[in-house]
Amino acid sequence: MAKAKERDGVYYRADRRGWWASYIDADGIHQRKKIEDAHTRKQAIDALAQIKTKVATEKRLGVRQDSEITTKELFERFKKHQKSRVSSTTYDRLDGILDTLEKHLPAQAKAITKAAVNEFVDTRANQVKPATVAKELFTLSKILRLAVDEWELLNKNAAHGVKRPKQAEGRTKYLTPGELRAALQTAEPWMRAPMALAATTGCRRGELLNLRWMDVDIKKRLLYLRETKNGTTRILRVNEPAMQVLSSLPEGRPGDHVFEGVDGQKLSVYCRRVFHRLGIPDASFHTLRHTAASWLVMEGASLYAVGQILGHKTPRMTQRYAHLSPEYMADSMDRLDGVMRGMWTESAASRTLEAGTPSVPENGPKSDSLSHRRVTRKSANRE
Repeated sequence: MAKAKERDGVYYRADRRGWWASYIDADGIHQRKKIEDAHTRKQAIDALAQIKTKVATEKRLGVRQDSEITTKELFERFKKHQKSRVSSTTYDRLDGILDTLEKHLPAQAKAITKAAVNEFVDTRANQVKPATVAKELFTLSKILRLAVDEWELLNKNAAHGVKRPKQAEGRTKYLTPGELRAALQTAEPWMRAPMALAATTGCRRGELLNLRWMDVDIKKRLLYLRETKNGTTRILRVNEPAMQVLSSLPEGRPGDHVFEGVDGQKLSVYCRRVFHRLGIPDASFHTLRHTAASWLVMEGASLYAVGQILGHKTPRMTQRYAHLSPEYMADSMDRLDGVMRGMWTESAASRTLEAGTPSVPENGPKSDSLSHRRVTRKSANRE
């Protein structure tokens, strides 16, 4: 590691092109930290003096002081942190979430309190869908967690424990075969292939639109998904319906996109219009991914296999489809066997009287039936 000899607690690293400070923090741990705004040795020494003053205060108070970083600066640092950790499509969507958060939160990061976060949630709940608020709250909580645990800029995560708005109970988010067929027939021609491929593979919108012809192996029926949400390449074996969709497309050069010229935002907007026209207002392009997963589980595929196909990072993400599994429902119903066994002893033969008339009359109870006697007894008691 190329660095000059450490003097006065500061040193210059040629390989990192910057000044660094060496000091003991309030917990007695030796720290080495880059001084972002120092361009000269004197500036570095002044910055180290501020750090030592802060450490002394923390020792005296027994608590780490919140930094003076602004909310905007904190969000910029988070963007740099995420740059190499998420896919390009996820990173591109980050700007919109951070702009919304910055607009509703205090200018100073240390002023973001639980009350401020709750107020943000309440305000946004009246403007957008609960799922959107949940995504924004998740992002904020992740930023504040990093600021507390890794960057040591704040003392507490104000978003921790804040409840998301409750989502209204509605239909399960997957399409029936008839709904999918109607959607493909209603959609404009340029939309049909990406919609059909999403429903037959479970791929995300970004994974499909970033797919190139060199990543499609027609002979082996494989797709190499490189632009995934988790940033790792996923190899997906496709079924016959998916192969029919791919075969219907004009094959381009290896570097060309399979869906050349299709805009992701436009595709999502137009899909919502199609579903709304069909009377399915809660469906979107992403519903096609849920549809593929739901159908797989209903046909008996294991949750582990479905998780691998969808590219889920943890099994917990696939658990939402567990209730659709025939084995899951059968196992649950079979649990009643031990409880109910022996309770119903009447045989089929005993259900017929000697004259052949049913034991339960078709037109309601007779006057001498048990129900009639109960009503008569109750009436007599009232009198």
